[in-house]
Amino acid sequence: MRLINTKNQLIKNIDTLEGYLTEGDDYAENEAKSLVKRGTCFVAYIIDRELRFAPSRFIGYIDNKLDKHSASDEKDGRETNKAIIKILEAKPLPNDKLNEKYLEYCNRLGIQPSEKGSFGAPRKFWQLEIDQDFEDNEDLTGEFPEGKIVERTHKARERNSQVISLAKEKFKKLNGRLFCQVCGFDFEKTYGQIGKDFIEGHHTIAVSEMSSDHKTKVEDIAMLCANCHRMVHKKRPWLTMKDLDKLIKTKKNGSS
Repeated sequence: MRLINTKNQLIKNIDTLEGYLTEGDDYAENEAKSLVKRGTCFVAYIIDRELRFAPSRFIGYIDNKLDKHSASDEKDGRETNKAIIKILEAKPLPNDKLNEKYLEYCNRLGIQPSEKGSFGAPRKFWQLEIDQDFEDNEDLTGEFPEGKIVERTHKARERNSQVISLAKEKFKKLNGRLFCQVCGFDFEKTYGQIGKDFIEGHHTIAVSEMSSDHKTKVEDIAMLCANCHRMVHKKRPWLTMKDLDKLIKTKKNGSS
């Protein structure tokens, strides 16, 4: 993984992170939130008077993507900090006011951060003003007092919940019930009424592979249990449904 060396590369990664937080699938959103939750050093960036936060460990590598970041053993926050220090010509510093704003930001995103950063270290911040908001935020109305990132998240969930609901409806109509397409797990069969119609919708096209004008279709959604959903994202490139099915059959045959 190569370290960033320009402000444009830094801003591009911030844009990517916002995409995961607001319009990623369940896995991408949770992993992005985990990065924000666990971070110690953050770029506190302000756009149109809205303050947001991005962890240095993710945004410090050129053209970083979540799958690449998760799979890499090379990532090192000390190295990304050095790269950002060069670009912004400043060291990250503790700031009680910014830390309070960071906690408010986490609350808006539904994140519950620890009292301090990783390993108990105090959080530190750079400050950056970005002149123009990202393209995906430009059509937002500003109707949410919590900010555009919350509005974008809300509207993305509205879209995604609709297409996932339609995908579940179609799958149930074809199969009579909802179950994991990889391992066959049926939540209702195992947990009874509380598990009825419960399954996770997996976006088979990675966010990082989507074109800017891509619209999720019912055919893009697969039904997965929580375990298989996480395993799909565990390896880079992502395991396909066929890969996971083969893995499970090999495991079963090996243990029988």
